[in-house]
Amino acid sequence: MKFVLSSIMFPSNQLNRAIEFATELNIELEIFPRWHIDAFCRFIKERSSDLRGLVNSFHEPYHLCDHSFPRGTKEFDQTMALCRKTFEAAADIGAKNIVFHHNNRPVTPESKEDMIAYSCENLHGMNEIAKEYGIPYLVENAGVLPWNNVLFDEDSFISLFNGIPNDCLLDIGHAHCNGWDIPRVITALKDRIVAYHIHDNDGTSDEHKLIGEGTLQLEQFKECFKQHTPDATIILEYAEGTEAMAADLKRGMEQLCM
Repeated sequence: MKFVLSSIMFPSNQLNRAIEFATELNIELEIFPRWHIDAFCRFIKERSSDLRGLVNSFHEPYHLCDHSFPRGTKEFDQTMALCRKTFEAAADIGAKNIVFHHNNRPVTPESKEDMIAYSCENLHGMNEIAKEYGIPYLVENAGVLPWNNVLFDEDSFISLFNGIPNDCLLDIGHAHCNGWDIPRVITALKDRIVAYHIHDNDGTSDEHKLIGEGTLQLEQFKECFKQHTPDATIILEYAEGTEAMAADLKRGMEQLCM
């Protein structure tokens, strides 16, 4: 199994620890951008040379970024500016892919149809930018039921890949707390799944706990992973502020490999 560590677990003023952890664990990083925080911007500027060869992927920004707004709105313009900045940094550092969220904001019955239309249209436009930079764009199952921001349910997320060229990043924690049939999704999308976000929760909340600290059926996931997607990358995506030493992260990696 190939493992990657998301920088999301480190506060922006402690991102040097992400490099230390990845180096100690001998794995790569996924960078979670926080362009609205000065400390993050300084980190990318000052440590870019150290990140080259160490970064596997970039996530799109979450804060102040949402593709479900139409062209001509300030939200759309802001999202495009932040995404362009992310692609520039990812290209400079040498990331292998970037992760896409259709939406981050809450969904209402009245807004859902338009949000799907706008985000799908914007994905098409973003794919052109991805080609410009030569960085593949992976579509993630975004949103969790407690936050009311799930735009695509299990069936519609699977069907989505019949109409887009993108491959998939499957977030197992999101799928778990949304009640998805994880073996079914993996079996359906096996040829499109390039990577996973792995984290644990109680089955109802997006807690981003360490593996083994929630109710995720780990053995079931491992069996499906080995059968259908043995070459996919596993990205450890734990909550900011998670009290973890490199040894704790290594134990989670070992659990997944057993």
